[in-house]
Amino acid sequence: MKHIVFLEQYGSLGGGQQVLLELVRAALHTGFRATVLIPKGPCVDRLRALGAQTIVVPECRLSKGKKNIADIFRFAWYGCRTFLRHISLLRHADLIYVNGNRLSPVAMLAQLMLGRKAAYHIHLNHGGLERKLFLLALRLKSTRALVLPSEFIRRELLAADVRFDDPRVQVVPNGLDARFSDIPFQDRFTGRPLQHIGIVGRVSPEKGQDVLIPLAKHFPQLQFHVLGDAAFSSEDYYERLKREAPENVHFHGWVDDLPAKVNEIGLQVCLVPSRVKEAFSLVAVEMVALSCLVIVRKLGALEDVARELGLEMFEKDDDLKILLKNRLAKDPTWIAMGIKKSYHICVQEFSHSCFQTRLCNLFSR
Repeated sequence: MKHIVFLEQYGSLGGGQQVLLELVRAALHTGFRATVLIPKGPCVDRLRALGAQTIVVPECRLSKGKKNIADIFRFAWYGCRTFLRHISLLRHADLIYVNGNRLSPVAMLAQLMLGRKAAYHIHLNHGGLERKLFLLALRLKSTRALVLPSEFIRRELLAADVRFDDPRVQVVPNGLDARFSDIPFQDRFTGRPLQHIGIVGRVSPEKGQDVLIPLAKHFPQLQFHVLGDAAFSSEDYYERLKREAPENVHFHGWVDDLPAKVNEIGLQVCLVPSRVKEAFSLVAVEMVALSCLVIVRKLGALEDVARELGLEMFEKDDDLKILLKNRLAKDPTWIAMGIKKSYHICVQEFSHSCFQTRLCNLFSR
């Protein structure tokens, strides 16, 4: 039985780790043995429940935001130390699969010194330094794939450097995990006034949760919800939001069972106001699968997802006030019909079974 060693940089359960769980599930289903090097956290228990071996490693801690020279040395030292500590495991791996870029040096050292094969999975719209790292990986013949979550990231990479026009650069669109399987459509509007609006996911400046504060003040009759915590981001932003938010903004913290929480709140609208170019948006797809009206910022891969699912878009923060005002004036049955159409497209294109098929095909190749 061939052996894949996955390298993951976080032990939390963010979007990248949800994809990791699906990658491991697909690898096991395809007939591989799976071992995951991962920092401690709730993701470890999920992996073990799937049947994967896990080895807990320290987390590579770098500065928030822009990196400095010290971060580069920490990054290099962390990679060398992790490689040396687990050299025996890496030596016997048939494929090393990097799901977190902070462990890329581990895979590259294994390729150069042990002759191992590797694949790299991109989850973000990375800047110039990381792109140089990906180009370095593509220069190695033992690199089998550079996996992208969306066509948007392919376009960004090609615009930056024509060398990314390589057959090993493969787009495998993200999809829903098992939690969202077989959830029927639910009409959240007919017979109910628009009342509950939320933002789901990690709380950080780039995710744009601060748009809720002026909205909550402008619409005191509505209830606004933040589902998520700071995770590996700075707590300062999260605490500032709590201090500045009016009483009709509710903070729910980390939510493990998102479908149940959405139903408990009675959430109707999900905003995705990211201020950076997202590589994909699992949250947008998940919330469409939960029958919510999803409104996204016209930026990055969010625009592609919105066009595919027929979602509403906005550009400036102030546009949201107009959008919500229009929704309040619309016939609820009309709104529900539009959401149902998006739901059916979502289930067809991004279902858990479709996502697993794409990943199984990836490993088979």
